[in-house]
Amino acid sequence: MLEVVDLTVAYGPVMALHGVSLTVADSSITTVLGANGAGKTTLVRTISGLVRPRSGSVRLDGRDITRLAPEEIARLGVAHVPQGQAVLAELTVDENLRLGGLWRRDPNGQRRALAEAYELFPPLASRRHLAAFSLSGGERQMLTIGRALVARSQVLLLDEPSLGLARLVLVQIMARIKTLVLERGLTVLLIEQNAKSALSVADQAMVLHLGKVVAQGAAHQLLTEEGLRHAYLGF
Repeated sequence: MLEVVDLTVAYGPVMALHGVSLTVADSSITTVLGANGAGKTTLVRTISGLVRPRSGSVRLDGRDITRLAPEEIARLGVAHVPQGQAVLAELTVDENLRLGGLWRRDPNGQRRALAEAYELFPPLASRRHLAAFSLSGGERQMLTIGRALVARSQVLLLDEPSLGLARLVLVQIMARIKTLVLERGLTVLLIEQNAKSALSVADQAMVLHLGKVVAQGAAHQLLTEEGLRHAYLGF
């Protein structure tokens, strides 16, 4: 579904990614792990068109999307959920969710997508008419993910969904993401620092260190490699 080939990205003289390659299979979760400054957010921003690479390519279902504008990539089915619970605080929960499907031309489809978002995240349903600033951190994260899902995307790019969340809330959100993959065939690229929680739901994993790939393979294998865990994953 998603393929990154030999991607190199620089901010002026500073190299952020060095020849990174990654394949995300259809209807699966691939997690990219690493410490702050590893290049994780740069990778996902490049995939969604917010950052232009110096070299390399990004392909979606075989189509080269490397030089497309972010809105074109979104319309092709790639939803980017940035870190930091990015909601529009003055709008209601319902208005935030509807923004996800703003470009859609099928009202019936949009209504179904909204209903599914509320079903997936029940706390949002009881708060649908409240302003987003009144939500807890976990509820805001649910809202940002729900808004992306209302767009009916094929690929979900999740950047640090665990940031600032209590462990119980994080476990709930990870479980619901896994449900989406199993039941709806969603393809997920999960960017995380919380290695344990990410590896527990992922099929494949990649570890970045200073913009370079230092490990790649099945998530359960990386979870059991003690030397790798201690050196790069912090547990």
